[in-house]
Amino acid sequence: TLKHNQCHLLGSQLDETILPTPFYFIILSLDLITDPKPSPLTNLVSLLPSGLASLCPDGSLVCGLLRNNTDPTPEPFPPGTRVTLLRDNTQVRGTISNVPSPTTSALIRTAALPTVPPPTHTSSPSTSLYTVLLDNGTTTECEFAELAPPEHQQLTSPSADQPNPFQSLPSWLQQDCKVTLDCRGAFHKGYLHFCPVRGFLFVVKRTAKSAKLDWVEPLPDLPQHWTTLCADNILLPGHNSISSFLKPNSSNNAPAANFVSANNLLHPCPPSLIKALHPDNPDRDAWLQSYHEEKGGLESMDVFERINKKQYLMLKRSGRIGKALPSMCVLVVKTDKDGKPNRAKSRIVVLGNFEDRIYDKSQKYAPVLKYTSLHLLTSKAVSDRRVLQQGDCKNAFCQAYLPDNELTVVRPPLGDPAYSRDEYWLLKKTLYGLRRSPHHWFHKITSILKGMGLQPSPHDPCLYSGILDDHPQPTRPPSPTPIHVGLYVDDFVFYSVSDAEENRFRNMLASKIKVDFMGTVDYFLGTAFTWKRHANGELSAFLSQTAFTEYMAHRFAVDTMNPVPNMTPYRSGLPIDAIPPPDPKDPDLKRRTKCYQSMVGCINWLATCTRPDVSPVLTFLASYSQNPAHQHYKAALHVIKYLLSTSEYGISYHSQATSTVQAFNHFPHHHDKEAYTDATPPPSPSDCRNLTAFSDACWGGQFGAAVKDGTPLELFKFRSLSGFVISRAGGPIAWKSIRQTQTARSSCEAEILATDACVAELMHIRHCALDLGITDASQRIVVYNDNQAAVNWADNMTSKGTKHLNLHENCVREAHHDKIVQITHIPGLINASDLFTKELKDSAHFRRCRDSMMVSRSNFVRHHHCVPAHMASPHNLPYYSPRSGQTPVQLAAKHGAKRHVVARTVSDRPTDILPERGVLVDSDRLSGSRVVLAH
Repeated sequence: TLKHNQCHLLGSQLDETILPTPFYFIILSLDLITDPKPSPLTNLVSLLPSGLASLCPDGSLVCGLLRNNTDPTPEPFPPGTRVTLLRDNTQVRGTISNVPSPTTSALIRTAALPTVPPPTHTSSPSTSLYTVLLDNGTTTECEFAELAPPEHQQLTSPSADQPNPFQSLPSWLQQDCKVTLDCRGAFHKGYLHFCPVRGFLFVVKRTAKSAKLDWVEPLPDLPQHWTTLCADNILLPGHNSISSFLKPNSSNNAPAANFVSANNLLHPCPPSLIKALHPDNPDRDAWLQSYHEEKGGLESMDVFERINKKQYLMLKRSGRIGKALPSMCVLVVKTDKDGKPNRAKSRIVVLGNFEDRIYDKSQKYAPVLKYTSLHLLTSKAVSDRRVLQQGDCKNAFCQAYLPDNELTVVRPPLGDPAYSRDEYWLLKKTLYGLRRSPHHWFHKITSILKGMGLQPSPHDPCLYSGILDDHPQPTRPPSPTPIHVGLYVDDFVFYSVSDAEENRFRNMLASKIKVDFMGTVDYFLGTAFTWKRHANGELSAFLSQTAFTEYMAHRFAVDTMNPVPNMTPYRSGLPIDAIPPPDPKDPDLKRRTKCYQSMVGCINWLATCTRPDVSPVLTFLASYSQNPAHQHYKAALHVIKYLLSTSEYGISYHSQATSTVQAFNHFPHHHDKEAYTDATPPPSPSDCRNLTAFSDACWGGQFGAAVKDGTPLELFKFRSLSGFVISRAGGPIAWKSIRQTQTARSSCEAEILATDACVAELMHIRHCALDLGITDASQRIVVYNDNQAAVNWADNMTSKGTKHLNLHENCVREAHHDKIVQITHIPGLINASDLFTKELKDSAHFRRCRDSMMVSRSNFVRHHHCVPAHMASPHNLPYYSPRSGQTPVQLAAKHGAKRHVVARTVSDRPTDILPERGVLVDSDRLSGSRVVLAH
């Protein structure tokens, strides 16, 4: 309903506006009862093309759809279709951005006079022009003949007795055309096929000519419903990567924060605000809205006060402020957990490098949450069968007030629509970019959380725990239920075993600062979280970085490779330490070094967060960051290809874990006497979810026989590699693979140094766990090592071969004697930390070690436990004893069923023992691809 003045305003603006295409139905209703003045819609109709709009008897205005709906021919190349063009004898790829439309006169007649027979096309598709956005950023126009392949330009006329079923479908929906279908909970790539008996089918097979079909999905009434399927993003053309407008795989339906969506952006993120708000930029409105959101947020929080140049000069002469600092607007497109554009974000920042005040490190320092603390907090939440909740402090660095001795004046960012040469901003609060803004924000949020009753951990100041204390309600008794918070700058996660305490925390924090609560943790610090609640009430959590892995592969141009699920990050016969150094005169060395460092940095981010399987290869690659040879570059590319092939892999935690490290593979328990000779008393089921550590070392260099005798080598290549993994709730908490600082004289010394590094990290995690109230951290923590001499040394059996060790290695024995840790021997075949100590040449053993602590997302969603029950048949065993030349099935047939005995395990499950070979087969824990059979 529009008033007269609004209609006049619309009419005055319409003559200066180009009507969009298509021009959808618009009904403007005018209230003629309350206002008997003549309707101004007559003027509005006169501004529209003749016949496009008409007045109704009730005073409303009806505009037709600028499209010929009577045309039965569908568009063969809708917008978004990927096409290949021939330009200067070179094939270029692009995307259809605009399609030709019928003539305006025909459209007007169709909209205004529906009773008139539809007009015929005045121009054929072969002469109409399509607009194509090429991959290099340029735009071109082409005809239909340049887009359609020869077989689609002239379709063969179907015979009268056998009509063509694809006659009413576009060119990309023909027989054996590549299509992508959203079905069975995910997007699948396949081919369109028509069967005279079953109709239209979506078939999944290796190639279009393959006779073997993986699976088939029927598409009933496709000619009638294909437009709806395309509009709902269910049926997509081609096998290209899924576009950003598709729905993500997230299961989090909690309300998200209000922001400017990036789903409809047509171009990449502009480098500056000036280019973003340029009139020729098609995304100008989105970035303008994003900038107004940022600037409006600063104004609403009273961050700055506008002053003129005269006031600025007076403050400067008084000595209260220094020179005005420049500012800029940083634009970024944020992605969601699936790597798809999610938010168009603008951030006004000060160029703090021009600040003339000098501060030391302690005055600028602000800590952040450690990733090991996040893993520990996640494992505790899973053990308590609770899901982590997520929040975000809005404009965090703009919350704290600036001290009087830090008054600052800044200039508005270039490109500001309201920019004035006489305008300055006097900051009242801190702003992004100032050197002490992180320090001020951390102290403010810490004071707020302390005022709510939470206390930071002495060992990780960004880990808070405590019981909420609401001071305005002193009569209310404090709740005995604690709440735990992990803070990373302005993002935080929290949980409590009580829903009431979580809601109370939300209300108390929202009353003190501006904050958005986004429900269950779905995407935090670049990690995607998947939560699964089981029928028996147990909880499992899965952490992965699939989106960043795919982004990294695309950045370094390996995303077009076919995935190889069984590959490893190591190249057979080419150890990284055996690669000779590059030629100092190599002209490509500088460019290769820069690219190599970026690749190693990306791998380091994954190895730190969710991919422990690439930690050792990262250690090898990082040793040559300053001087990489071409083979080092190829080795880094091979690691990225491995990460892409296993991009779904991550770490998981389970509230009902059946072993200390549990994924899709299962090592026999250490107390199983039929499997090992050094058995210990069987633990209780809860002990399997306690803190446990595995340490190992590889004595000597890693180059093996790949280096010829007499070849000079750097001394660091002869040092041993230490590795350890610390687990809880069935998943790894912390892991590390690092070269030792000195060359070990024996394998015992190398194992002692590795155990010392493991115990040092374990003590830190133990302190943080005690701060969080984790009870099992107060018990004696078991540290497994596969070197008996090192285990004996920890038990105070010093020999002459270890008398030269430094005193700090004695901390291991002190912790062992004080009953903080217990160094225990474990067979090397099932030591999970063996993954971190060498370039494993045995790919099967590498996969066994990896799958003991990692799992793919598909297996996590399907099975959630170590081995699926439907794979319990012994015929599915791919691995067997390395000393046996026969498979377990052959051995079982050889020894007969009468050899079966029952071994007592934690769950008292039946276990088959083959006595002569010593091979253990747990019939309830067998996997079709991931099973360890230990001697």
